[in-house]
Amino acid sequence: MKIITERLIIRELCEADYPEFERTLNDVQKTCFGSGKGFLNWLISQYSAMDIINGLISFGIFEKTTGKLMGTIGVGKHDDLHEPEIFYYLLTEYRGYGFASEAVKKVTGWALRNYNIPYLIGTVAVDNVKSQHVLERCGYQFVAIRSLLVHATNERFDFKYYRYYNTK
Repeated sequence: MKIITERLIIRELCEADYPEFERTLNDVQKTCFGSGKGFLNWLISQYSAMDIINGLISFGIFEKTTGKLMGTIGVGKHDDLHEPEIFYYLLTEYRGYGFASEAVKKVTGWALRNYNIPYLIGTVAVDNVKSQHVLERCGYQFVAIRSLLVHATNERFDFKYYRYYNTK
């Protein structure tokens, strides 16, 4: 799968992406899979099923002109809410230029065209105003503030819950 936008290439990750991919990881992702390399290999293994209903798919966001990995974006079953969710992360130096919105719009459209789902959700920390604006610019509708116990960290997390409805 490859999506090309005005400034981005969104594509499947491969082992050659690892040195740059490692910069996009947090401690939970490294710990759950034993290493960053283990996590990348797991993500790559998910491409054979391409299942966003029961699993997830995560792609790299690459700068079109340089080919540099800017972050990741994907769609998949939210571990705790059990609904299909869009998720994204950009490295700090790429934030604030509209790259996240560009990627979210395209991947949302791709998911809704290719899967029989009524909507996608987006979840954002209540204090992450910039990411909330990304979802809102992309047509996601705020539904409510929710709270849940996140199983991966065993911590309570308050977040804003958004939905984007499939209108096809």
